[in-house]
Amino acid sequence: MKIKTMLWAAVCLMIFAGAISAGADYLILAPTATTLTTGQIRAEAAVRSNDSQQRYYRLGTGLQQLELTATRIERPKLSAETMVGAQWSFLPETVLSPALAFGVSDIASQSSDGIGVYAVITRHLPIGARSTVIKDFAATAGIGMFGIRGPFFGFEAKLPMKMFVQGEYDSRNLNAAIGWQPIKIFRIKGYIIDKDTYVGAELVPLSF
Repeated sequence: MKIKTMLWAAVCLMIFAGAISAGADYLILAPTATTLTTGQIRAEAAVRSNDSQQRYYRLGTGLQQLELTATRIERPKLSAETMVGAQWSFLPETVLSPALAFGVSDIASQSSDGIGVYAVITRHLPIGARSTVIKDFAATAGIGMFGIRGPFFGFEAKLPMKMFVQGEYDSRNLNAAIGWQPIKIFRIKGYIIDKDTYVGAELVPLSF
């Protein structure tokens, strides 16, 4: 079964199951320290705005402190890349400390970048308490080796009217996204990834 078909099947299943939001945050391509747990699923799909044959899909699920993610990238005239990654939540975020996680990207080395290993922290900052524009702000920073080349970092800021913005440096490129979350489980996004524009949608981490 193709990844695209699997994603749409997951969407239908989660909606009809009456899933509810788990409130976790993710960036665009860079990992964060927020890890899916047992019973949580996340799905995302995006298409390049001027070339519908260039697509990006992601499907993730959690089991206790471990998250598994499958990512597929389709490009015209090139072989599609399907990558599997895993992340382990070492510490959840607390009042005193950020979340800390360790991960492996592209475990089977199916992409041109190859397998990568990384450590990452994520912290929600109390900017929203002093701002009428920013409702919530989460910052992420990490370091990688091999397929993830050195430092990466980013943020997500939640804005009024259910809007949000994301920005990141994924160890290679600067990427950004702006989106709207009309309901708890669904977000619409516009992306700039490596200077190309994409449109897509995301089912935020869900629990059932």
